[in-house]
Amino acid sequence: MSGLEYLKQLQSGDMSAWPMAALFNMKVVEVSEGRAVLSAEPAREHTNGIGIVHGGLAATLLDSALGCAVNSLMPAGRVFTTLEVKVNFTRSIREDAGPLRCEAWVVHAGRRTATAEGRVLDRAGTLCAHATGTWIVFGD
Repeated sequence: MSGLEYLKQLQSGDMSAWPMAALFNMKVVEVSEGRAVLSAEPAREHTNGIGIVHGGLAATLLDSALGCAVNSLMPAGRVFTTLEVKVNFTRSIREDAGPLRCEAWVVHAGRRTATAEGRVLDRAGTLCAHATGTWIVFGD
């Protein structure tokens, strides 16, 4: 199946999410060609030693959402993996800030590489983090 078909099945619940999604309480909220929106609900398990949500939650949410946006353009048989992600944190995330909304969109999708951008917003719509990333595409 194509990447978009796969993501639509995740969104509808017809297919189980990947294991990492369960650890971070992630869900596919919206998906269309070149765009994906994921949500995550911060929990106590996601906090660090100073009582705020570890930046890894936002970074993982961004990597996942940007990757889903890229996947939405992949035909059956084409796969990809993250080459790099650059995350900028703009504010700390508290346990009660959620649900977090991560909006992502593809900037470029070529035969061998794809790039995407995205942002994480808290419940109030405040920007918490944003990122750019590059994916390598392979397969037929």
